[in-house]
Amino acid sequence: MHGFLHRYRVVLSCGFFLTASLLLATVNLRVPYSVDPVGVLLLEVMHPLQLGVTVLSQGVGRLWDRYLTLWTLEEENQELRRKLDELERISQRVAELDLTNRRLEKLLALRDEVGQEVIAARVVGRNPTAWVHTVVLDKGERHGVAKGMAVLAPEGVVGQVVSVSAHAARVLLISDPNSGVDALVQRTRVRGIAAGTIDGDCVLKYIQRGDEVAVGDTVITSGLDGTFPKGQPIGIVTWVGTKDSRMFQDVEVKLSAELAKVEEVLVVAPTLVRAGG
Repeated sequence: MHGFLHRYRVVLSCGFFLTASLLLATVNLRVPYSVDPVGVLLLEVMHPLQLGVTVLSQGVGRLWDRYLTLWTLEEENQELRRKLDELERISQRVAELDLTNRRLEKLLALRDEVGQEVIAARVVGRNPTAWVHTVVLDKGERHGVAKGMAVLAPEGVVGQVVSVSAHAARVLLISDPNSGVDALVQRTRVRGIAAGTIDGDCVLKYIQRGDEVAVGDTVITSGLDGTFPKGQPIGIVTWVGTKDSRMFQDVEVKLSAELAKVEEVLVVAPTLVRAGG
């Protein structure tokens, strides 16, 4: 008997559950609206699972909605940052154009003041060494620039053209020790030579001891060298003294033009100096 049950245990089990299911179905058919104990049991067992699945699905849905919202906000933030960067670039370009226009307006006013043939040029290069003070302009022989021409900025004297090619020119700055500009002390009409120094400053040479020069005096071009137009600012006297027993005073001058910041200049053709002028 035990061997029989063991051998046919699967068949017997299936038969038992099938018979029980048929009996339950028969009872349900005979007694309408009766309580199904198995159904109640399954309902009770499945309810927490269904509730958990519902809560989980709702939570996942909320998380997904938040993710989509954050993604959208991130895209909007990136677009706003891009627009802000573009506006900042536009603002910088507008500011630079405004500054350039102001400089060019001053350059035009200087051209009218000089009253003679001039060539507008831009500074496109600077000498990197400390003991040579030169700049390179973007205009050359093809544009009418020649060696010896004066170079001016609205603020004052810049220097003189010392070499020229077809499309460029090199300018020796007034701050170079090899420079020399015939100058006047505007207040007293004392005459001297404005020249540069090793340190890139400027001095007024050949001012005799008895000549009247004081701190704060304005130094201008005399126009007597035939290169620079008369009356152009060179600088302001910052120190007057005598370092030894020489016959000349030592006069230091702060240049009117900030040579390191000059960007646009006028190149002026030499002028003929009339006798007695």
